[in-house]
Amino acid sequence: MKKILHVALLLALPAVASAQTPAIDSLKHALQTEQTDTSRVLLLGALSGAYLYSRPDTALVLAQQRLLLARKTGFARGEAAGLNQVAAVFLVTGNYPKALQLYLELLKKAEASGNERQAAAVLANIGLIYGYQGDYGQAIVYTRQALVLAERLHNRRSVQICLNNLGDNYEKLNRLDSALAYTNQAHALAIQLKDAGGIGNALTNLGNIYSKRGQYPLALRNYRSAIAYYIQEADDEGLCEAYLGMAGVFQQRGNLDSSLTYAKLSLTKGQKGGFTDRVMKASRFLTTYYTALRNIDSAFVYQSATIAAKDSLFSQEKARQIQSLSYEETVRQQQIQEVKDEAATQLKFNTLFGGVGTLLLLAGLLYRNNRQQQGANRLLTQQKTTVESTLQVLKATQAQLVQKEKMASLGELTAGIAHEIQNPLNFVNNFSEVSAELVGELEEEQQKTQRDPQLEAELLGDLKQNLQKITQHGGRASAIVRGMLEHSRSSSSEKQLTNLNALADEYLKIAYHGLRARDKDFNCELVTDFAAGLGRVDLMPQEVGRVLLNLYNNAFYAVQQKQQLAPAGYQPTVRVTTAQVNGLIEIRVSDNGMGIPDAVKDKIFQPFFTTKPTGEGTGLGLSLSYDIVTKGHGGSLSVESQDGEGTTFLIQLPSQTHRS
Repeated sequence: MKKILHVALLLALPAVASAQTPAIDSLKHALQTEQTDTSRVLLLGALSGAYLYSRPDTALVLAQQRLLLARKTGFARGEAAGLNQVAAVFLVTGNYPKALQLYLELLKKAEASGNERQAAAVLANIGLIYGYQGDYGQAIVYTRQALVLAERLHNRRSVQICLNNLGDNYEKLNRLDSALAYTNQAHALAIQLKDAGGIGNALTNLGNIYSKRGQYPLALRNYRSAIAYYIQEADDEGLCEAYLGMAGVFQQRGNLDSSLTYAKLSLTKGQKGGFTDRVMKASRFLTTYYTALRNIDSAFVYQSATIAAKDSLFSQEKARQIQSLSYEETVRQQQIQEVKDEAATQLKFNTLFGGVGTLLLLAGLLYRNNRQQQGANRLLTQQKTTVESTLQVLKATQAQLVQKEKMASLGELTAGIAHEIQNPLNFVNNFSEVSAELVGELEEEQQKTQRDPQLEAELLGDLKQNLQKITQHGGRASAIVRGMLEHSRSSSSEKQLTNLNALADEYLKIAYHGLRARDKDFNCELVTDFAAGLGRVDLMPQEVGRVLLNLYNNAFYAVQQKQQLAPAGYQPTVRVTTAQVNGLIEIRVSDNGMGIPDAVKDKIFQPFFTTKPTGEGTGLGLSLSYDIVTKGHGGSLSVESQDGEGTTFLIQLPSQTHRS
């Protein structure tokens, strides 16, 4: 997996100076003489990048300084780049939990600002982290999202990286047909780009795939081709993987001498380069090799090397923990200093206001003494006026408290709307600004004597694409507002006796055919089990229909998502049943889809909460359904789910039926 990390970091990091001494000395000198904060942020980033692969601890300290200086000076772009660089150091050193935390924070910033290039890079690196930890399913999900953005941005190098990563992850899952398809695409594109590192990665992946298929001649051919590219790129860790792959193939074919030769080559390269994980894998292979030959002495030697490599990895884990604690302590110290600064400012204000209050108090005392000298009658008049004024203030305060209480719930709702609508509005604003710049460029071109028709066509094409995106994200904002209005309005429907079985069946067909109209390749098995003799139920048919439609759409979405990742034999199924149990009417909507994680199960009925990607849901469907069932019909809506297995929603309504 090291090769995937090395390539994918290029998605997220700018080009940095080489880690050679002259370049580093030049950067250090520039940093010492530079006075402008913005330039210092950029120099710290370049210096951190120069140390990234040689002295990552130093790179982390410099990246932290860059991040803190950017935050202090309000340099937003520098802050995002600094956060990305800190995450890259954690990723390079194998501190995956901390790297994942920072990349998720960076992904939120990229989505909020509409920066698709940065979002693609972050998604690819998140996929890497899951791949390193063995969660290949999650790795594929994030890498696919990165691939979609890379293709939209016409970034062919990023596309090649994502294709290689997908091939590697599918190979680890033993889904070899998919692995072969993606890796072949990556190989062809790397050749077009003349990317020697990408070609070597693809050839190694092909070797691993053909080895698992038992096609050993093809596997050896690809490993040997990969070795040539690794030597060209001076990539010793890539050679470790290719050599060990060849050792495994020769062992399967019974050519034990060649197997031993290449396994030892892999071990030697790993020891020379300090690649602890590669040393451990090669030593383990040699231990198994000599154990099979009953050569106990040699097996013991390589087993000792395996144990030493494991111990080294554990030591690295301790270093990662210290590294995380160091970073968190730096951030904490900055927060403490910010609190101290705020407290000092507040103390100054308090002192100022205290002095003003003292002066006002003295003035009041002098005024009171003066009034006392004017006689008892005027004193009584003043006291009466004061009492009346105080009464008016109390009444006004009481009215304000009542109004504040009324506004509290409205404030919570408004905050939710503002949070949800902010992302599409950011996209609209960003694309509007870019469109204005394109119009300016087009006007300049049209005023020239010799105009460039091709440039004008490109500008018009970009402008058209931006307007489409403005329309798309404006529609998202409208959908959120429309859903909110539906959520807040009181239902005007009246209850009537309704054939519940027919209602459930009708909306099931509407939901299924609606999805089929959008995705003709989608198929799902529909299973219904309606209670005979249920009779007509007293309910609001349009409102209950809306609830069923929401539940059906969620079920179809869950099985559709699982179908993209599940084995070939997976059959999407949605089941609907009705029954009368213990005096209640029950409706169950079940699916065998992705399921709901326990961590979010308690939040699914909250307004604006959704597990769907940005743009595919507003988070109001289940909240609205819950209100219709509980408040409009006096019933209950609950959920049972097992992550990865499926979900069942249960509606229970009072049994007020009429036999017909």
